[in-house]
Amino acid sequence: MKKTVGRKNFDLSAKKYYSIGEVAEIVGLSVEVLRKWERDFPSKIKPMRTKGDTRLYRSHDIEQIQMIKRMREIEGRTIEGVQRALSNNPGQEEVKQEVIGRLNAVRRQLQNIVDELETLQNNTGWNVGTKKDTIEEKSC
Repeated sequence: MKKTVGRKNFDLSAKKYYSIGEVAEIVGLSVEVLRKWERDFPSKIKPMRTKGDTRLYRSHDIEQIQMIKRMREIEGRTIEGVQRALSNNPGQEEVKQEVIGRLNAVRRQLQNIVDELETLQNNTGWNVGTKKDTIEEKSC
């Protein structure tokens, strides 16, 4: 299952478990932030632990971290705001984030079509329209 997280199109099914350093690189956060969010969101971020107390994250944990990151960075919510949203609407926030992800994928596809049409117009002189606006990514 390919998911766009910190790195574009990173395949989360490539491994069963990820170290905290790998997760930090994948989602684009520091290990300190991941440890803090583990304390702030204990019902959402629950890495497994080895006998030596090493954290092992699964793809579900990484998806939860990415959802929280989106809520913080794109929606501008505070930690308390994210906690409130997740506790008031359990499961609903995940659905909302999935819909936003799908809509952004459609936006990218439409932008690629617009770009291809403009290239066709430039190469052939065929007029596909006069409006050359781009489709902008939105977040809720």
